[in-house]
Amino acid sequence: MRITDLQYYLALATYRNFSQVSEKFEISQPTVSLAMQRLEKELGAKLILRQAAHKNVTLTHAGEVLRQHATLIVEQYQVAQTEIKRDSEESLLIGLPPIIQVAYFPAIATVLSDDSLAHLKTVEVGAQEAIDQLKNGELDASFVGYLDDIDQSEFNLIAFDEQPFAILAADDYPLVQTGSVSFEDIKDERFILLKGNFVHTQAFDQLARAAHFHANVLFNSSEPYGILSLIRQNRGIGFMVHHPALTFPGVTALPITDDDQPMFKVGFAYRKDIVLTDAQQQIFDELLAATKIGRPDHRTPPLEE
Repeated sequence: MRITDLQYYLALATYRNFSQVSEKFEISQPTVSLAMQRLEKELGAKLILRQAAHKNVTLTHAGEVLRQHATLIVEQYQVAQTEIKRDSEESLLIGLPPIIQVAYFPAIATVLSDDSLAHLKTVEVGAQEAIDQLKNGELDASFVGYLDDIDQSEFNLIAFDEQPFAILAADDYPLVQTGSVSFEDIKDERFILLKGNFVHTQAFDQLARAAHFHANVLFNSSEPYGILSLIRQNRGIGFMVHHPALTFPGVTALPITDDDQPMFKVGFAYRKDIVLTDAQQQIFDELLAATKIGRPDHRTPPLEE
């Protein structure tokens, strides 16, 4: 069975039209027809029913069954292609959200060997983007910040920390005297916030909706220390996970008093079917050890703690 035949078939199952498939792949319509004939012969079943002028089609029951399985086959083939292309690099590519890079990664890096650190490549991603890139093989693993539980049907997710969020203000800002705040208290404030599709945005929006207000955002940035510096200048207040590594001279973290607050959860995610080279496995093992989870068995990451 040819992978290209399955790719043509999936396109035909989507477009239901031979000419559109031929245009998509820049091939002739007879080439598409021959691919369908090969599949039907190999599987011993009728997959498509041709309609007017043999251009439009519908799928038989067998055709619907093949579409479900072919989707997985083609996806896995594409993942394999991506991983094999990177096989010779001897590097491990991981996702690393900005806050985790600042708050957690320095401590993790201290226990990585020089060789592992030299061959570790990072990409700035949010949690959902990390999961999507893990699925298609663009990432080997990823640190993720998240609020709600993540579907682990395709991944192992090892949680290793959980912290509350806080409102950040300059030490001499009037709010600081209260000792704590609710989102109701800060409706009229100006905010300096982390930007992008990251967990901080989700958590802030969740609390703002519950307090029934639309935030007046003065500035967004993906650089945590840049935000803290502007907060110290009294340009506005901020919202960030309350973590010791994010303390900043002249800035106070105020506990949030709202009910049902989201928590900033941190974990290390990787595909259950990950296959690593010896060099990649070494880096992977050190990362697991650095998150104080322990080392997996040789070449096979653990399915559970």
